[in-house]
Amino acid sequence: MRDATRVKVLLVESGRSVGGTERVLWELATRLPASRFEVRVWLSPAAGVNELASALEQAGIPVDRVPEVDSRWDFKGMLATWSRLRSLKPDLLHVHHVWPAADRYLSMLARAAGVKHFVVTEHIIGESHSKGQRSLKREELRRADAVTAVTGAIVDTLVRDYAIDRSIVRVVPNGADLPDTEREELEARRWRERFLATPLKPLWVVAGRLEEQKGHDVLFESLATLVQNGLDFTLVVAGEGSRRSWLESQALSLKLAPRVQFVGQVEDVGGLLAASDAVLMPSRWEGLPLVLLEALVRGRPVVATAVGGVADVVEDGVTGTLVPPGDAPALAAALEQLQRKADRAWRMGRAGAERVRERFTWPAVIDEFESVYDEVLGFATVTPEEPELPARGAAKDPSKPAAKQAGKPASKETSK
Repeated sequence: MRDATRVKVLLVESGRSVGGTERVLWELATRLPASRFEVRVWLSPAAGVNELASALEQAGIPVDRVPEVDSRWDFKGMLATWSRLRSLKPDLLHVHHVWPAADRYLSMLARAAGVKHFVVTEHIIGESHSKGQRSLKREELRRADAVTAVTGAIVDTLVRDYAIDRSIVRVVPNGADLPDTEREELEARRWRERFLATPLKPLWVVAGRLEEQKGHDVLFESLATLVQNGLDFTLVVAGEGSRRSWLESQALSLKLAPRVQFVGQVEDVGGLLAASDAVLMPSRWEGLPLVLLEALVRGRPVVATAVGGVADVVEDGVTGTLVPPGDAPALAAALEQLQRKADRAWRMGRAGAERVRERFTWPAVIDEFESVYDEVLGFATVTPEEPELPARGAAKDPSKPAAKQAGKPASKETSK
């Protein structure tokens, strides 16, 4: 039995916009038991995470806006970060990497400041950009008390690129909330009525940032083939990003209008996913995308590229359909089968829902992180001396839109 003193946990993430990594940080910060953990969050000063910072503060989580030290010549930034860590004295620092080379000086500064325990979570596949960055990354991973990754594919890259022992990395996946079916039913009906969806004109959804990573251009090429083959459909493109204008032009040049509809950022993407006849994920690379889990937990048929951690969740032909990344003909063939054999697609969707509900829920994810913390801190067993308080923000319904609750920010991973 451990004493009743709460563990001071500092969660750090330096992303400049709200996406999947930031959503994981939100869930961890607001769901860790308040009776055991005193949580503080460091975020980038970038305007793109202002909403997240405000939401965390409204949920009772202290937030500091700390610039990332991204240069060995940034002595001022290093001193400021070191001073903050010395002042805070966290029991455990948990950094979430939005990119492998992010926050690469933090481990060194934490050690210098006397932080005793350091946990690293890797969210996406990628490579450091220089020999120096790789050296810093390798040192960070080797010195960390624990390393977690959201998917086994990321573990493979860490072992390959940084020559670390596979046994020190633990897979802790992302999660999904169980849907509020009654609330989403009305919203789903509105979406289907808006786009006149029918069994012969299915409603497909692609939700994510409009960036090269997400592969919208490949999807549009595949859809042009379906139009040539006489198939009808509506594709709803939910999200924003730097490639929106380019993608809108591509859709016009391929004569996909009005079949392809750009709807911008969707604050509560659950209703749109529930409305869909299938959710499409043509990404070129991924970690473990939240929209995939959120689609499957609703029993939606999924067609996705076999990248990153997608194959950890989707078994081709069983819980969804997988195609090679960047292969427009293969994607077109999969979508044609999806439309011509809808019953089979829905059976796979139901199988996917069972898998996600068994393994990929947020309570299960938080339990796994709590177990990681206990191992790092040396707590063999945890027996609270008093009943646990609700986790911060637990009174809020996490399935409701951000605008309707003081707390949860919309994630651009699933709404942009």
